Amino acid sequence: MKRTFLLIMKNMKYYIFRIFPVQKNKIFIQNHIKNMMYYIFRIFPVQKNKIFIQNIYGSGYGENPKYIAEEIIKRNLDYKLVWAVKPELSKNFPSSNKIKTVCYDSISAIFEETTAKIWIDNCRKRRNVRKRKSQYYIQLWHGFPLKKIEKDVEQNLSPSYVQSAKHDSTLIDLFISESKFQSQIYRTSFWYDGEIFECGSPKHSAIISPDENIKENVKKYFGIAKDKKIVLYAPTFRKNYATDVYDIDYELILDGLCKQTKNQWVFLIKLHPNISDKSINTKNSERIISANNYDDIRDLYIAADILITDYSSCMFDFSLTNKPVFLYINDYEEYIKDRGFYFDIYSLPFTCAANTAELLEKIICFDNEAYLKTLFEFFQKVGIVRDEKSAEKIIDKIIAQTQNLNARERTLKKRRFSNNSSNIQR
Repeated sequence: MKRTFLLIMKNMKYYIFRIFPVQKNKIFIQNHIKNMMYYIFRIFPVQKNKIFIQNIYGSGYGENPKYIAEEIIKRNLDYKLVWAVKPELSKNFPSSNKIKTVCYDSISAIFEETTAKIWIDNCRKRRNVRKRKSQYYIQLWHGFPLKKIEKDVEQNLSPSYVQSAKHDSTLIDLFISESKFQSQIYRTSFWYDGEIFECGSPKHSAIISPDENIKENVKKYFGIAKDKKIVLYAPTFRKNYATDVYDIDYELILDGLCKQTKNQWVFLIKLHPNISDKSINTKNSERIISANNYDDIRDLYIAADILITDYSSCMFDFSLTNKPVFLYINDYEEYIKDRGFYFDIYSLPFTCAANTAELLEKIICFDNEAYLKTLFEFFQKVGIVRDEKSAEKIIDKIIAQTQNLNARERTLKKRRFSNNSSNIQR
């Protein structure tokens, strides 16, 4: 019945859209049709053990949601996992049948979301999403904030995003936090007044206690020799999505590192998902390799020996490895006018540089002992939670919640049955 119904709905949309002029308000119309689907699909019950998962607007198998899914599979728990992903990013999911994938933002995805007991996401949901009373939404978010975000830069955000963010916050039942500072930001800047669970980040568990096979697997994936070292360059995007700011002279950095360390080095370049389809002047070679199509940046953190970024929150994730982080901020004055920061970037434990020559000098003269001292002090200041059992604790919440929800449903059924019996007797 479900398969037949979905097929009918997919075909019906072509006839529904014919009542509107061609190309006129197309996106507006599509959003309203999708909104309607959330109500139409309510003819199907919420499935007690279904968990609907998304990662950064349809990204692949990575980030915090991956580690929740892996822990569920590891514990052999009786949950049906459904992951909404863009088709081109679905190739790296486990080969087993443990996770069902559906096309992100499709009618099938809306059906799965409408009938799942638990939602897991790490980004804002769209305005057309509607949640049922018995569903439970866990928001994992996707990074420790350096840049001011949400309400703190509301004047710089589009009205449509602000509406989506506010709507999303009304849906969330549990916000996962990795530090006292982050909990404070959720409370003051996310239009959110619900429960916050300060248990650390699931992906950090794997960073703190990594599987050594991951480093070998990453090198094998990219064709990098085992004895070579890796510089990971992972910058964030700019407001206008321009790429001219990514102007590091990669060859100069690699030559300098090779000369200083007597080792061979390569660059892995991982752009932000918002610009991962763009090309930058890298001249792909055996020494300069694009990692844009690699799903899980956490693996790259484990494999890399050095991180170069700019204003990306990946600086905080990577720093949990205790390996060096360098900030290439050649447009600092312009960038800070647009966003603003929660911290003075020059007060962070990470070394800053404004051009390639300065960057190379800072890398060569790096003082690891001083770095580790300032890094530890920073972790204490923000109250970072380094908990290797973060994913386990979140799943315990899911188990408790589904048990509670199921118990409530049984109580409601008993009441309905009792009322019906009373009416019959009358």
